Amino acid sequence: MVSFSFSFLLVFAFLLLTLVVGLMGRKATTFREYAVDNKRLSTVKLLATLLGTSFCGLTFVYPVQTCYSLGIRKMLPSIIDATSLWITSMFWVRMAPFMAHRSIAETIGSIYGTYPRIIVALLSICNAIFKVTFQINVISSIVSTSMDAIHPDIIAVLAALVLIAYATLGGIRAITNTDVLQFITFVAIVFLLAKLMFVKTGKSVLEMVSFLQKQENFKLSSLCQSNGQLLNLLLSIPYCFLALSGPSVIQRVYMCASPIQVRKVFLYGSFFYVLIGLSISLIGLFVFVGNPTLTVKEIWPYIITGMPPFLKVSIVVCVLGMAMSTADSELHLCSILVVHDLRESIRGIKSVSDVHQIRMAKWALLICGLLAMMAAIDYNALFIDDLFKTLSKMAFYTTTFFGCMVPPLFILSVFGFRSSSPTALIGMAAGLLASLVCIQLGYKVGFIPYIVGAVANILGMMAIHYLLPQPAGMGWVGLDPQQKRLQQLADVFRKFKKRIDIE
Repeated sequence: MVSFSFSFLLVFAFLLLTLVVGLMGRKATTFREYAVDNKRLSTVKLLATLLGTSFCGLTFVYPVQTCYSLGIRKMLPSIIDATSLWITSMFWVRMAPFMAHRSIAETIGSIYGTYPRIIVALLSICNAIFKVTFQINVISSIVSTSMDAIHPDIIAVLAALVLIAYATLGGIRAITNTDVLQFITFVAIVFLLAKLMFVKTGKSVLEMVSFLQKQENFKLSSLCQSNGQLLNLLLSIPYCFLALSGPSVIQRVYMCASPIQVRKVFLYGSFFYVLIGLSISLIGLFVFVGNPTLTVKEIWPYIITGMPPFLKVSIVVCVLGMAMSTADSELHLCSILVVHDLRESIRGIKSVSDVHQIRMAKWALLICGLLAMMAAIDYNALFIDDLFKTLSKMAFYTTTFFGCMVPPLFILSVFGFRSSSPTALIGMAAGLLASLVCIQLGYKVGFIPYIVGAVANILGMMAIHYLLPQPAGMGWVGLDPQQKRLQQLADVFRKFKKRIDIE
């Protein structure tokens, strides 16, 4: 373990640097600038904030453990999860009508009306606050594992207060700046840790391959050892399609200057997601090669054993960066949903000054952040696996209910389906009911309740739309003139590039 003075100093220095970077730069003068910036961000910055939001504290800690204990079938999620980013890049033309929006609730509300917008906003807020609570708990747990000289709640509270401070005062620009810092820090530490674990094995690449070929969990045949594993693998394909509509990820779409930039950011993001995800999984693989007899609780103590104090603290800093990068985006999303979607929909007031909207958004972010912090600190986790077991049930219900009600509406909107508000509400109710039936029947693991609920949502909407009378102009709509021009431009560029490559 690391001494109190040295470890606390390094962690405090990182938090202070994050706060300074977050508070630098020009402050937002309009609510749109506070919510999604001025659409002048570079592709590199948008890529960093997209990946920083996609990776969270648990995506660093948990895959190492699961790859060690379950083998190759737990290395696939890094590729599968990246598929949702790639799918988003493929439908960049379809995103054009919604580029001026500020939240996923506004997009759904523009198609299906006020009540679906309110429901989507409430579900997104609950989902976001839970994610923030989750990230603060991960910080507390990794600190307790790596640095016993510091009470874990101290670092968790400091990190929460820092991210609340810069997210409240600086808006999306502060979050973007800190995401760049946190992403660079996290990537550097992940690659360094992977290299150190490779060296710690004391084996060459050929020796490791020969060793892993004898391990059942690292054979390709282990992917289909049971019907349950094969079913989850098959269900992960439609799950990725539905997962492309995560509110904080879609928020990055609205920050892009054009649909063309959306395509670049999400295409590059899918590639780097796979690279980073596999690097994290390799840490667990190298630990297994070095010592295949460890229990789950012994994995991280084994990793940090023998490390210099600086590297031990670097692991904490890595988790801090990833957790804060996800949490600040979720808190910012909460503030936008409260002020822009809930308040505007419930009270029907649109003519509010930018200064007043920004002030309300800051108060909403502050309140949501403090609520999440108090909920997280109330649970004093001791080990990462205990944390995961404790929160996994809440994560399951939150993700399932959100997933069966919100993504289907967004995906249908993107593909040009237009219908009435009652149709959307009935579809959401059908999705929720189908998910509850699946859970009641005992399907509480994997993607089954999520997928079944989403399919029921879509089928319910289709049935109501075509069985009952609908207002004029509803149904499937094609590309508008702007989308057609973008598609033609993309086709011309593709042909030109192909001709250059041939020559």
